[in-house]
Formats: sequence, C-alpha cells, structure tokens
Amino acid sequence: MRNSASTGRLVLVAILTMLGLCGALLLSPAVPAAAAAKSGNDKLVLSWADGGKELQVSGSAYRPKAVVDIRLGSEPIQQARSDENGQVRVSVPQTLITAGQSGASIIVAGRSVSGASRVLISAVPPRAAVRGPVDFLPWSLGAIAVGGLLLGALHRRRSTRASAA
Repeated sequence: MRNSASTGRLVLVAILTMLGLCGALLLSPAVPAAAAAKSGNDKLVLSWADGGKELQVSGSAYRPKAVVDIRLGSEPIQQARSDENGQVRVSVPQTLITAGQSGASIIVAGRSVSGASRVLISAVPPRAAVRGPVDFLPWSLGAIAVGGLLLGALHRRRSTRASAA
C-alpha cells in the first residue's frame, strides 16, 4: 500500500518529466512545415526573416556561379548568382514583394549543372502573426515549474511535521 510520501514523489516525478519534455520541445529548432516529399535536388525554400521584413529565397542544384532570375509571378524582382555549390540564397526586401500576397508564385529560373533550363516555383508563405500563444509558452512553463517547486516544498514541509508529531 502506498503512503503519501511515495505518492507525492510520483507526482513530482511526473511533473518534472512533463516539464522536461516541454523544455525539450521549446529548445528544438523551429522548421517550416514540410511540403510534399520530392526526390532529387528539387528544393526551393521560402521563409520570412527579420520579423517579416525580408523574404529569404533559397534554391539548389543550379549551375555554379551562374546568373539566376527571381520573379514574383511574371514581374522580375532581381537577379542573383549561385555560389560554387549551385545554391542560390537571396533576401528580398518586403518593399519588392508588396504586390505579392501570400500564395503568389515566386519563380527562380536559371541553368542546371548539365546546362538544361531549371525552374523552381513556390508560393509566398503567409507572414506569422505578431503575437500568439507560442509567445506565452515559456512563461507558462516557468510558472508551472515554480508552482511545482513551491507545492513540493510545501508538501515536504507538511510531511516532515506530520512524521515528527
């Protein structure tokens, strides 16, 4: 038969385990939702950076050090050069994308390593909300941790008084 001390320890272990799992989730890096699985090197990643002021455009498998055109729909935004590995990484300011609401097409066109035309198309992702429930998650976990420690200390103090009496 269990006594109150072992039950209290089990509750404390369960709370600490949940806090550890929540902390591990908070420390894991945030990644964009995965699109449909693709084979090969076809990869165009669009993400908002700097608080939604810039759109990061990253494409791969282009001819090294070749010129690549970046367009929003049919409107050209800018040209960029791929690096020595064929990667294209460009930050497009929000002022150039104002016409492109979320869902508008971003097109990155250039040449592949073999010289064939290479076009990657993706949609402008929606901007994240300024504040949301995720912003309060660390504070709520901290409050739960402090509350758990206070309850554990109170329980320990009461159990030592009860055993002394």
